[in-house]
Amino acid sequence: MVDQPAARAATGTRRGTLDLWELLGEELPAPAAPASAGELLWREFSAHHRWYSRAARRNRVAYQVFKVAALVVGAVVPVLAATGARPWLTATVAAAVVACEALQQLFQFHENWISYRTAAEQLRQEGFGYAAHVAPYDDPATRDARLAQVMRETTSGEGARWVRTARRPPAGPGTPSTSP
Repeated sequence: MVDQPAARAATGTRRGTLDLWELLGEELPAPAAPASAGELLWREFSAHHRWYSRAARRNRVAYQVFKVAALVVGAVVPVLAATGARPWLTATVAAAVVACEALQQLFQFHENWISYRTAAEQLRQEGFGYAAHVAPYDDPATRDARLAQVMRETTSGEGARWVRTARRPPAGPGTPSTSP
């Protein structure tokens, strides 16, 4: 008797099974032409994708940690006040909420998370097109130049966004903040 789930998995016919490309996670596939995999351009492109992907993950985690901490600690403040806790304790816990929000705002974790994830996904989509030799990467004469152009546009766009954010004066009390 043949183990049907194993047979279906081996042939890839079972619904819900993952193809090899789906197991890549955040990694890029190797280009179809083996010689392309070792080229400097592909290695640089892959390195940029990995950097943006990891930076997005770090910023997402930092943003969520600070937000959860602010929510949890903020929920403790009224409990402390209602139970008649010492004023210095209530004030210290309330200050921790302010510190969490200030750090999140100072380091721009949310904005960086969104921006870096967008760049990583753009690079990922282009990388899959390049690896599969699909338009606009189906012409051997122009595919490397196209990939280099996309990489340059993505990374320089991120750099320009960072400069705009770094040059923006901090919003003071009563001053509306402007987006980059």
